[in-house]
Amino acid sequence: MNASELAAFWKDFNRLYNENGQLYHRVARSCGLSDCALWLLYTLRAEDTPLTQTQLSETLSLSRQTVNSALKKLVEAGYLRLEAADGNLKNKQVLVTEAGDAFLRRTVNRENAAVSHLSGEERAALLDLSQKLLDAFRTETERFLKAQDTGD
Repeated sequence: MNASELAAFWKDFNRLYNENGQLYHRVARSCGLSDCALWLLYTLRAEDTPLTQTQLSETLSLSRQTVNSALKKLVEAGYLRLEAADGNLKNKQVLVTEAGDAFLRRTVNRENAAVSHLSGEERAALLDLSQKLLDAFRTETERFLKAQDTGD
């Protein structure tokens, strides 16, 4: 791939990525939520099992402080509740409430309607290519970081 093809690819890819992020941002704002709060709810829905704050931070690659702030607001709004995991008061699981579930059903229906425009083969191809790009980027990032550590 020559330099102009590569530049055109990244321009288009970044535009699509950013537009997608803006759509989620608009949904979050229209519901009075931060982007982080929306992603916390979506992550809990996708995992379909209670997670701890630490697990949410790791899954979303966000700081514990950012996640904690969003969790507090979602608990206050009645979308989430915290429950001690295995009797450990410091290690709390985050659970979606009925109100949170109702919110997710309203918003997830938009996502499901959008993805239904793709065939099964297209959905599989999208996931496969996204994973392939992520794996390649991870490899290149590790090379870069290793070179940085060794001063190359």
